[in-house]
Amino acid sequence: MTSKFAELLQKVVKDEHVEKIMDSAGAAVGQVLLREPDANMTINVTNVPVLSAIIRIGGLQHWGGIENGSWKQICDYLLVIPNGRTSWVVLIEMKKTLSDANRDKAEEQLRRSIPVVRYLESLCEIEAKESMRLLGLHHVVLAERSRGFVKDRIRVIPGVKSHEAGIKTIVGRSSVAVQELIDG
Repeated sequence: MTSKFAELLQKVVKDEHVEKIMDSAGAAVGQVLLREPDANMTINVTNVPVLSAIIRIGGLQHWGGIENGSWKQICDYLLVIPNGRTSWVVLIEMKKTLSDANRDKAEEQLRRSIPVVRYLESLCEIEAKESMRLLGLHHVVLAERSRGFVKDRIRVIPGVKSHEAGIKTIVGRSSVAVQELIDG
């Protein structure tokens, strides 16, 4: 039996926000092209299991009745990767150029995305009438290039267990394997 989170997520979120996984050579793997139109940036994610869900959450108009606040500044993508009856969850923020100030903004967008993930998780649990049993929440910044010295660092993100709070940064790659997003 596989996790229902990715499947239900694709039903809960409007189609215009769901990225399709393209066929590749293998029957059980695929790829998806993540786009950041404002920065004219694309990154190809490979070896994505076909039962995964990739949602452009940056464009979701969640909680439309709440008017003001920086809560609207969330990350670009949510990737759900089924693993048996559970799922890995990866929040992805894309930046054309990564500087220390830009990295702080990316980390803040990742942090602000956690309540949106929890909300979507709750909606899916209501639909399924069962727990989604998530393996972990990962945070990744994908950047085309960096300006200055950008070192890896771990930030504590409120509401997230410490082993889930590491923010992985991948710079200068036009393609990344899905396993790289959840390792480390």
